[in-house]
Amino acid sequence: MPRGPRFIFQNAFYHVFNRGINKQVIFPAENDYLFFLKKLKDFQRKYDHSLYAVCLMPNHFHLSIQTRKAPISKIMASLTTSYSMYFNRTHEHFGPVFQNRFKSILIENDSYFLALSRYIYLNPVKASLVDDPMMYKFSTLREAVGREALNLLDNDIVRLVGEAGSGVKVYEQFIYDGISEDLSEIEGLFEKEEAAFGTNKFSVRAKRKYVWRRNKKYA
Repeated sequence: MPRGPRFIFQNAFYHVFNRGINKQVIFPAENDYLFFLKKLKDFQRKYDHSLYAVCLMPNHFHLSIQTRKAPISKIMASLTTSYSMYFNRTHEHFGPVFQNRFKSILIENDSYFLALSRYIYLNPVKASLVDDPMMYKFSTLREAVGREALNLLDNDIVRLVGEAGSGVKVYEQFIYDGISEDLSEIEGLFEKEEAAFGTNKFSVRAKRKYVWRRNKKYA
């Protein structure tokens, strides 16, 4: 069955996820993480978009991204193709690196945007890789709170929760508070290739546009 079109809007916010084929490791060595982060930066220059949160896990990755004119599918195709070529060359691997198409969640507004950023940054804790999300090397959390300069995040996410220094403290506490919370609602979104995270009205509107574009494509 042919795949339908994605939820595509200019200036839209997405949570993007992809994993290794058969859930295999896609970052076997530290240099692999670093190469992927470098390509993220390269493609920010090539395609005009913003990154708000990044976390690379051993067998998958999460990105919080805002598109502009370039569609999300074009950005992600360039990124995963570039990394796959590198991975196959470096690790003498043959065939696909990533599992199917990436999954994307269309995000409605600031509160949902913040909830997904917390989910991204807590991935290493939930996977028992670290106890403290701030200690995980391959996420942008330390940059988000001003402790490190990876120069990947275009805008300061803490502006959504407060001003200047107080915003940093509030955002850090917001992240840590999530460690004891149930994140299964967000986990369920990744069971679908396309999803919308927001109010019911927002989700219905996005799905109506999706159905209209799918019907137009296959008419």
